[in-house]
Amino acid sequence: MTTSSAKLPVTAKPPTPSIEDRWLRLAPIKIGWLGMEWARFEREIRMAFDEGTERGLLDRRYEFLFEQDAGLPQGTAKGGIDAFQRLVDAGCLAVVGANYTDSALALAEHANAAHVPLVSMCGTDGFHGEYCFRLGNGDVGGDPALMVNWLKRQGHRSVAVVAPWSPISEEYVRFFRQETRRLGIRVTAVEEITNATTVDELADAFGRLRAANADALAWLGYGGLVVSGAVRAALERADWDPPRIMTTAFMQYIWGFEQLEGWVGIDQWCPANPRMHRFHERFVTRFGEDPWMWPNAIPGLAYDMAATVVEALYRAPVLTGQGVKTGLERIRFMPAVTGGPNTHIAGGPFDHQMFKGDWLHYGRVRDGKLEYEGLFETTDDY
Repeated sequence: MTTSSAKLPVTAKPPTPSIEDRWLRLAPIKIGWLGMEWARFEREIRMAFDEGTERGLLDRRYEFLFEQDAGLPQGTAKGGIDAFQRLVDAGCLAVVGANYTDSALALAEHANAAHVPLVSMCGTDGFHGEYCFRLGNGDVGGDPALMVNWLKRQGHRSVAVVAPWSPISEEYVRFFRQETRRLGIRVTAVEEITNATTVDELADAFGRLRAANADALAWLGYGGLVVSGAVRAALERADWDPPRIMTTAFMQYIWGFEQLEGWVGIDQWCPANPRMHRFHERFVTRFGEDPWMWPNAIPGLAYDMAATVVEALYRAPVLTGQGVKTGLERIRFMPAVTGGPNTHIAGGPFDHQMFKGDWLHYGRVRDGKLEYEGLFETTDDY
């Protein structure tokens, strides 16, 4: 055995990478956004992720990937499926969107097969499965229950119904009849229409409903004819101004309050929720202006959906689609911007309808402005 006294060359110790360097070396978390509406609310969803980063909830950068075509009802089922698959193939750990019942129903089996959570604001009970999560912009069972509750508390004993045909309308009508039967309110007449119904045809339908001598009018379906101005024009043509209430189609007021003059509807913008005010203040501080069409529920709902994904990423045991699913199921009592002061967000295995508490309430449009109409109140029927 021999030894040598020769010295080894001294090499410089590499500098310790900074936190920023380590951050930049990590691949970003990719989240997909499915639907054309996200272009309007990109600031809200980025704010939720930026706040999550500032609070130390995310230990990686995030990257948003957008696909505008969510499929039905404006497009085709195949278009929505293909767009969802592109987001999955790009490595998204979760996809948020498919916010119409039609598009969500078409995508449910694909989300479950891909093992990538799809978080939607749709309201249908038909959107369910291991990887299907709802933060609803309304609820097919909850909307009718609240509507009939309002009718009963206002002293109305009969109601005439307009049911614009769609997959969600069939669910609405079924729940509405269930609730009117339970609370003893008589349905005097039902008019079924479509999105192709003209103002003249709608005015004739309102005339027939008026002739049924109901105490009030209920709208059970999407709000396309509301946004177009057809509903207001048809009511004026029929010379009818009844007490009236509609589903969360009411929140189409974001396209113009004048089209909903005189309507009460199911809403999610609640001035009694302090978190909604704090969200608004933080938004204005960041961006120097109100959210688009403020006040309305959708900016806060968009923020809540993004913030829920942030909390799921924080709770995920591993950064995979399955891990994010587990993270969503581990959320408990997360305060919400959406809904009333007691609204919170929670999940669980087989519990993927994530809004809890007073997340739906009442609004009214009067004199071209949105008014808060109150929370759910019980009747003596229970």
